[in-house]
Amino acid sequence: MTFLIVFICCAAELTYMSSQAFRATQWIVSWHRWLTDKIQWPGWRGGGALVVSLVLPCFVLGALFNIVVAESTLMSLIAGSAVLLFCFGSGDIAGDIESYTGHYLDADDQLPPPDKENFLQDVGSNDGDPDGPTMRAVAIEANDSLFAPALWFCILGPVGALLFRMSSTLQRSLDDATAEAVLARRLYNVLLWLPARLLGFGLGLAGTLGPVMGVLRDRAYDLSESNTLLGDAALAALGPQAVDDGDDSHVASIRSMFRLVKHGFIVWLVVLGLLSSAGLA
Repeated sequence: MTFLIVFICCAAELTYMSSQAFRATQWIVSWHRWLTDKIQWPGWRGGGALVVSLVLPCFVLGALFNIVVAESTLMSLIAGSAVLLFCFGSGDIAGDIESYTGHYLDADDQLPPPDKENFLQDVGSNDGDPDGPTMRAVAIEANDSLFAPALWFCILGPVGALLFRMSSTLQRSLDDATAEAVLARRLYNVLLWLPARLLGFGLGLAGTLGPVMGVLRDRAYDLSESNTLLGDAALAALGPQAVDDGDDSHVASIRSMFRLVKHGFIVWLVVLGLLSSAGLA
């Protein structure tokens, strides 16, 4: 069942059947702010409100699945797919790439290139290749939006996917100077640690594994550098590839990285399928 849910959801999001229109993460921030403002307990703003705002929705979701959904295979499939799709990132990675590359190729040579929208943004790297930051961003966003929620869905069920999405949203939205922001970021880093390394390894299996293993070895245990590690692993896995995409290297690099990411997903879907057929997932 888990394999089928993850396969359906990831296949939809990596193609052009995105459920972006039905997703919203603003409720997470609004819920946390309402809870923080509503209850004024000593020490509440130091982390108590954050913990409760995370735990309560996860508890309610877990209870609903155990009481209402678990007895029906069909309901489990439908409800599980709905929750996972809802817990994916707020963007549409395939659509965003197609939109950006299309506008980039259509831009007049006398005009500056179009703004990098959504995840297509500088990730703060020092790559010699000017396309490096954008290529990193493709892998990083694919992990945060799709792979990490799907992995935690496999491990903890719907509660895992929801917990990851809430921690990801809150660590981006909270004021960096607050104790709550520090706690949210630590939780996010913990939840991101395993998916970043597994996806990096999957990209290595789909591309060039040797250099990826060196990257994984160098940053094996660093909680705060998971996105940097994944970006390095993605570039190492892709390697120097000669691609022809209208003679535009920028567009070619983005599309090559996205193809590699999809192949990395396929690697892990095959692994999950084998585990499922063996009764281990």
